[in-house]
Amino acid sequence: MRWLSLADGHDELGQWVEVEQARVVHLDTPLAGKVASLVSGSDALRGAELAAILQIDHLFHKRFDECSSGERQLVRIAHALADSSEALVLIEPFRHLDRFRVEHLMMLLSRLSGLGVRVAYTDRTREHSSSVTFHVNPTVNEPWLVVTDVSYRHPLQASYAVEHVSYEAKQAGLTICIGTNGSGKSTLLELIAKSVRPLYGKVKWAERPVYLPAEQEYGPFPHVKNRRVAQLQAVFASEASLFLLDEPSVGLTEQERVQFERALTEKAMTAHILCATHDERLIQAADRIVCLSNGTLVFDGDLVEYRKRSTLWSHTSSS
Repeated sequence: MRWLSLADGHDELGQWVEVEQARVVHLDTPLAGKVASLVSGSDALRGAELAAILQIDHLFHKRFDECSSGERQLVRIAHALADSSEALVLIEPFRHLDRFRVEHLMMLLSRLSGLGVRVAYTDRTREHSSSVTFHVNPTVNEPWLVVTDVSYRHPLQASYAVEHVSYEAKQAGLTICIGTNGSGKSTLLELIAKSVRPLYGKVKWAERPVYLPAEQEYGPFPHVKNRRVAQLQAVFASEASLFLLDEPSVGLTEQERVQFERALTEKAMTAHILCATHDERLIQAADRIVCLSNGTLVFDGDLVEYRKRSTLWSHTSSS
């Protein structure tokens, strides 16, 4: 398994594709339909095996658009692997995945390499880039948000994506929303942004929040080369009092990430930021942690208390 650099001046991707006659799989391509049909295709057995290995068989009854960003990424990968190609290049396969899914996917791709499937991938987080600047405009108005006992489930689904969740924000600060892929983080942000309406409960805010979705392909600046950076620059330039950021650091290089973290901390001094992420460094910068599991709020407190109570943090954190 090989990492291919896409940095300026490198053409590792083109060279590898030419030599290996590899199929390039862009994992940001929108899919539609039931997960079962997307994964299985014409070979139900291979689809079932891929689903078991990637641990997505429980998603078979869902439509693609009902999956979380991390779940969609795994479905896209299974859809690509179902083709039985001898050589593959996966473009940014680890985007939106929690650290446990990343480790599991790395193991799977290594196993495929051992079975004779030549696999390469790109990962922008490993690239070096020039420094970027995020100009932060301070917020004047006080943030005010009250979420009362909201519940939501996708159409035709028996289980709730978010169930009986309450949340308040009446002062500036950085709240990090954590949880595994499919835990309900993105849906909660959509509910607060009023992109979807809760089946039960209420969402009230003093002014409309700035909402940045996880799938950067659906945000502004469609023709900008480094689209995520441009989107984040627009976020920090806003004078809004409430921000909803879904996996904002995904795909940033180390140099971009350092500047983003600095700007995020500065912005949180005057505005309230609710950020869904798997990024450990952002978690360590949080004033408040909320954790979701199967759509339910299982923790709401400060970082110190979270560190005391979290078994996973104490065993997996790099700090």
